[in-house]
Amino acid sequence: MASAATADSFAKVSSIDRSLLLQLIKLARFNIRFHQEANRHQRWRTLTYAGGREAGTAVSFSSSLIDLKQRVRGLDDPALISRNALKNAVTASLVGSAISGSASSLELAQNIWVMLQAGKNGYSPKASCATVKSIIADTDVLFAERERVVSTLPQALNQRRIYELEAELLHHIRQQLLLEFRAWSCHSRGQAWRENTFYSVDALQNFTRMSAAIIGLKGFSQPSLGGAAAVTTVVANSAATLNPLLCGIVGMSMRRYQMGRLARELPLEPPLREAQPLLDLKLKMKLELEDKDSESTAKLLEEAVSLGDKSQSLDLAIDRENQDIERLRRVAQQQTIAGPLIGLTSMPGAVLGTLAFYNYRYDRVTTNKMLFAGRISALSGQTFALVQTPVTVFSGLRKSDRLRKQGKLPSQLLEERMKNLDRLEEQILAKRP
Repeated sequence: MASAATADSFAKVSSIDRSLLLQLIKLARFNIRFHQEANRHQRWRTLTYAGGREAGTAVSFSSSLIDLKQRVRGLDDPALISRNALKNAVTASLVGSAISGSASSLELAQNIWVMLQAGKNGYSPKASCATVKSIIADTDVLFAERERVVSTLPQALNQRRIYELEAELLHHIRQQLLLEFRAWSCHSRGQAWRENTFYSVDALQNFTRMSAAIIGLKGFSQPSLGGAAAVTTVVANSAATLNPLLCGIVGMSMRRYQMGRLARELPLEPPLREAQPLLDLKLKMKLELEDKDSESTAKLLEEAVSLGDKSQSLDLAIDRENQDIERLRRVAQQQTIAGPLIGLTSMPGAVLGTLAFYNYRYDRVTTNKMLFAGRISALSGQTFALVQTPVTVFSGLRKSDRLRKQGKLPSQLLEERMKNLDRLEEQILAKRP
């Protein structure tokens, strides 16, 4: 029969274990809510943005068709080209750029609103890091108190070895949750900067192209402005070409910056040595337990360890599905490869227009042929964009529906995990003396 002091130590360790588990559940819950709130993207936004992009591209496409028709008409005799038709083409281009630029501006505004709301609720990078540091500090106090109590137990006592193993496993669970927060925080910040960089540059390049169209309209009455309109279009199309690459670099850089910052503020402990052998040993030694209260605590710990071990596979599943969904809803960015291709097809027309104005301004036949060639290139890119946008959206919706039916949407996986945490917390609270 254990002495009164030993029994009191057992009770203290059991109480500390429950408090530790509740703190770890708090950290796991915070991770889930952070993932849900930090970069929330309502489903309707994909459809509204895709609609805006498609409308803007379609109007610009009609502008290219009008212009191309006139270029073909005056291929041999530029006098046949309708001046009013060219004005209509420039006006349509202006409207198309305005629609596309407004769509990107609206997305940027909505992203900023989501970030402000997340910050207000404590999910900004700084506030979330402070919350996690607070939980880690609380668990450090509990671990220190637990170690002090366990150290008072006799060295030969079998229960002391079990408590030491349980402490290592509790540290292991905390480390998994900390790794999870760091990974999701880095992903969140990288995604926010990537998207906001894209929307900002895309809005600017569309409004720059719109400015070029305004200058072009004035150029009908002031021909000397034709060069300024052409150069402005070159600048806008260059930005469109580089934007997908630029936003990818910015997102990756911010993700690495956040990773380094969290590594300094939330350092990880050395990895648990031989985690599975330790767990097996704990289970074998638990069979020899005579103290029922300690045994019930060990059972709770086993379940917590199971949740912790499953968090790694859960994180992998969530990351995989998130990447697929984000990739398919990334209509705005037209993919890393497709975006530059679309931008590049618009470059020849702008460059040829600039060369035509400054080198062949008074040679109407040559100028018309150069603009004809440039317009064909632009049409190919616009056609690709018109097809790719709905294909990307429908692929994303199909992917989401399939995952929803299988119960594998990231939101569903997180909700299921939240239910498991609630169930575990109820068991812990129910077993409190």
